[in-house]
Amino acid sequence: MSVYFDHNASSTLLPEVLDTMLPLMSGTHGNASSLHGSGRLLRSAIETARGQVAALVGVSPAQVVFTGGGTEANNLALKGSVDACSAPRLMSSPIEHASLLEPLRQLKDQGAGVEWLPVGGDGCVDVQVAAERIAAHRPQWLSLQRANNETGVLQPVAEVAALAREHGAERLHCDATQMAGKGPLSFDALGVDLMTLSAHKFGGPQGVGALILRPGVCLQPLLAGGPQEQGMRAGTENAALIAGFGKAAEMVAKELPEREAFLLELRTRFERRLKEIEGVVIFGAAAERLPNTSFFAIPYYHGETLLMELDKAGFALASGSACHSEVTRPSHVLTAMGVDEDLALNAVRVSLGMENSLQQVDRLIDALQQLINRLPAAMRQHHG
Repeated sequence: MSVYFDHNASSTLLPEVLDTMLPLMSGTHGNASSLHGSGRLLRSAIETARGQVAALVGVSPAQVVFTGGGTEANNLALKGSVDACSAPRLMSSPIEHASLLEPLRQLKDQGAGVEWLPVGGDGCVDVQVAAERIAAHRPQWLSLQRANNETGVLQPVAEVAALAREHGAERLHCDATQMAGKGPLSFDALGVDLMTLSAHKFGGPQGVGALILRPGVCLQPLLAGGPQEQGMRAGTENAALIAGFGKAAEMVAKELPEREAFLLELRTRFERRLKEIEGVVIFGAAAERLPNTSFFAIPYYHGETLLMELDKAGFALASGSACHSEVTRPSHVLTAMGVDEDLALNAVRVSLGMENSLQQVDRLIDALQQLINRLPAAMRQHHG
């Protein structure tokens, strides 16, 4: 059984979440839009979950629109805003998730103006540079992620959102999928109009997410049909997945300080020992990061090869975003940070979870050292 260190791709389903979902998957029939008893039971489960997700980020239940995941929520936040507001001037950062970058590129191909907020070598958007870009381009729609899925670097969303608002931005969006469950997350504190969440990043099921809306914000739906989710997401709701989402949100909200402290303890232990390896580079180490994420490279060890060797040794890691794991090319995040392509191709990510332990972290470092020791000395010295 592999030791799982890939929680940013998808976290482990919490047992209590599964217990919440199972009765709705096997013992309940009906449609949450129906008025009979089974339908009312499903509707109650959905509305309970809506309140639980709302509480996680400090909003009212009416501000929560359930979606089929973070990708759909990002697309709805962008395309639903552009259609509703006719906003041709769009701005984001080049390190966003593919579910935002790809629709931005699509809109650019259709004639929309798209500008980018650059990141520095630490993986963070500089607020002063952002101020200059925003003043020059005056975007009507702007999106900035709260935490990067590869480096874990936190972005100054509140500061950038305030700048954009001062220059007339109509819609501000934050992809907070990686932040939820790993650190404090307040919708109002970020000052945005829209925020994306995804259940499976913090112990919930895959296939369900949410878009949090500022009161009064309306979007053009991606899916036409029934009136579900305030008319912004047509289709019969998956009550079991939504209920699981709600339970996970409730659990992490109660345990957040303990979770954050434990994950940071694991990462600190990992990186303290990781730095003993000759030549190792930890990306974004100078910036504020998620407590569970360490994105690093060993200059003389190709990342894909290292991943396969570690997998054989019983450790599941990643090379960055799971959405690009089948494509051998440098991370777009590291490219945006100005990292040399050869070094970027060696990048490996450890993303820790609550079921990991200090002993597992030590075993991973020991395995890394053993693999390095097998390399010819000349190879290590050449890159030292």
